[in-house]
Amino acid sequence: MRCYTTTPAGGPLSRANAVERFAQSAVVLAGLRCAILARNLHIGPDGLSYLELARAYLRHDWSTAVNGYWGPLYAWLVASVLSIVRPTASQELASVRGLNFLIFLFCLYAFARFWRIVADHSRKAQDSGSVLADAYPTGWVVTGYLLFATTVPWFIEEVGPDVLVAGMVLLIAGYALELADGKRQSIACYAVFGSLLAVAFYTKAILLYFGIFTLLALAARAFRAGNYRGPLTAALLYMLVISPYVAALSRTLGYFSVGESGRLNYAWYVNGIETGDSAEGNAPFPFFPGPVILKSPRVFRLPYLPGITYAPWYDAARFDKHSRASFTIRGEIRQLATNLRSLKQDVVDLDGAFLVCLIVLISLAPRDFLRRFSNAALCIVPAVMIIGMYLLVHLVGRFVFGFSLVLWGVCFSCCRLPSRSPSPLPSDDRLVARRMLLAGILVFAAQALPGLLHYLASPSQNLIDRDAQIAGALPNYGVFPGDFVGIIGQGQGALWAHWARVSLTAELPSPDSASFWTGSHEVRQTVLDAMKQAGAKAVVWRRDSDHPCPPEWIELPKASGCMISLSSSHPGSG
Repeated sequence: MRCYTTTPAGGPLSRANAVERFAQSAVVLAGLRCAILARNLHIGPDGLSYLELARAYLRHDWSTAVNGYWGPLYAWLVASVLSIVRPTASQELASVRGLNFLIFLFCLYAFARFWRIVADHSRKAQDSGSVLADAYPTGWVVTGYLLFATTVPWFIEEVGPDVLVAGMVLLIAGYALELADGKRQSIACYAVFGSLLAVAFYTKAILLYFGIFTLLALAARAFRAGNYRGPLTAALLYMLVISPYVAALSRTLGYFSVGESGRLNYAWYVNGIETGDSAEGNAPFPFFPGPVILKSPRVFRLPYLPGITYAPWYDAARFDKHSRASFTIRGEIRQLATNLRSLKQDVVDLDGAFLVCLIVLISLAPRDFLRRFSNAALCIVPAVMIIGMYLLVHLVGRFVFGFSLVLWGVCFSCCRLPSRSPSPLPSDDRLVARRMLLAGILVFAAQALPGLLHYLASPSQNLIDRDAQIAGALPNYGVFPGDFVGIIGQGQGALWAHWARVSLTAELPSPDSASFWTGSHEVRQTVLDAMKQAGAKAVVWRRDSDHPCPPEWIELPKASGCMISLSSSHPGSG
């Protein structure tokens, strides 16, 4: 998608269009390569939850599928792909990474559209001088696609909605600017905008607030122009589209809720509550995994949901009733300092070259920049508010890179280049801007591209073979889909259990596994007895070290792990 109008061959805008076509092709190839490299990579606990959520929708298990912690849209897309492709267990992750590549293409489209719209928006001001997109169109294009290419492709391997969230944010930001500029004024356009905001909510619950902030900013701007029907239409469609899911979620949880992830994360990270803190002992994770049934080493009895591998993380909102979010100054300051360090790493350490470049460009006409920046509040306020909410609770770079791209685009587009400058810099500010932006591009590319290129050139890895071996071997030892199994090690990301379609009912977490392996036979037997009482038919350890299997345990194929049957009174006989 071109950011510029057609001009005579050889002109600067024509070159910019050619550069953009090349950049888009390069980004698509990089994304495709990332998807291929990721096809056999392991997924984390979040990814496993989304796979389980998709399966729940596929089997029409609505009571299990309605989830207070994970948004449904990405799971719906995964379910659609699985129903069409019908992959085997070994092909499941490759199919999902193929979906991620399609989502990546959508995100690229949304970015290209936003980058063009924000450039057009910057030309609307009536002040003198020129905008960066006109003064250096090739540099404008390269800046945008460098930021995109060094950020988004990394997340194709993630089985989660982060790239989809970024695409929706970019699409909505561009559409909002078109509404502000008068390019879309009909009631139908506002209805479409409200629907887009609702789709964003289905992608991730925090985008409910993004929608509210965007609607408020849009209403403030539209009401000044006497346009009441447009924002009210958008707000009405927004509420109508999200209300069915909110009603279903509230019915499932037993109280009104639009999503519980914010409340739980505040309790986990700000309050610093280890939800296993009680007479039962301390949980080695922030969420509540279930009651402790053995104190030393600790064994947790996990709750159960039909067809779900690891229920406490699949829907923490349903099972974690111990966490209570409460405002604390000390916890807020501690978490804010932690999150600010994370933000500094992303903005100052990684994007420092463009940050310096932006500061210099702003200094050429600071008043013009501030005036234009305030005129773009429709995009800026919602993005800043959401980043601020993450800063107060829990900030990870992949949560906010869509908002960061919006802010970069708006900030660069607001830089005004007057024909004359009172600063001691050369009077030809266009030349200064071109050189400054070119220097920022070169420094940023030298810093960020080598890591991406090295990753793209690396050979593909198969990190899921152990899980496949375990899942394939379990039926040979009497463990079948629907059975209950205990686990030595962390159960959140037990991909082998997902593929074997068993439910984990007891867990001895990784921090306690050392005392299990080095303990006496009596200690191990006590753990096995506790897991058997929890309903486990067998106990499995996915090998994560060189520790040998105990003599009474079964060595699983290709040194993938060990298991022991608990179906008899003498576990060692299995």
